[in-house]
Amino acid sequence: MIAGNPFATRHTRPGRIVPFDDQGRRRDTDALLRRVATLGGRAAIRGPHGSGKSTLLEHLARGLEARGSTVARVRLRSWRDAPLSALRDNASALRAILRCASGDTVCVDGWEQLGRPGAAIVTLLMRLKRCGLVVTTHHDTCLPLLVACDTTPALLASIVRTLPDNDRWAGNVIVPADIDAAYSKCGGNVREALYELYDRFEERTR
Repeated sequence: MIAGNPFATRHTRPGRIVPFDDQGRRRDTDALLRRVATLGGRAAIRGPHGSGKSTLLEHLARGLEARGSTVARVRLRSWRDAPLSALRDNASALRAILRCASGDTVCVDGWEQLGRPGAAIVTLLMRLKRCGLVVTTHHDTCLPLLVACDTTPALLASIVRTLPDNDRWAGNVIVPADIDAAYSKCGGNVREALYELYDRFEERTR
């Protein structure tokens, strides 16, 4: 008996999934954190939708906290979340940026939602405050590039192998062809492919 759907959001949300590269190899977050330090604490994680940017950012944030740093997490999903409009709405994004102190790091998921003016203002604020700034983005930014994320079926397969009770359902409920089909159907978006596999799992275990 399999207890629950291993593709449920509680198992696949950012921070729960292990960060892998596009070849399905686990990323060395310690090495990446050292790289962030050499870049002056400011760096960008670039890649398309569903390529693991948010997951990697969360693991880096946890790594910074484990080293004693204070980390403010800012998640921007539309322009309405961005600081320029948040000033009106008193949103948490603006508060997190304004409250950071020297030595803190602000992790922004969805940097492009700021637009160029907002990004320039936040970057300047972080420099003046001497705060670190690590962001996810779909496009090039003025920040040094830390990682360029991409996806492959191998990446999706590696994630699937880490999900709960994999040895009990892999190869029977979900087979390798399902992983390839989900990846293809979702255009390489791993997040959407995991949702697709959730539906397949549900259909086959009812």
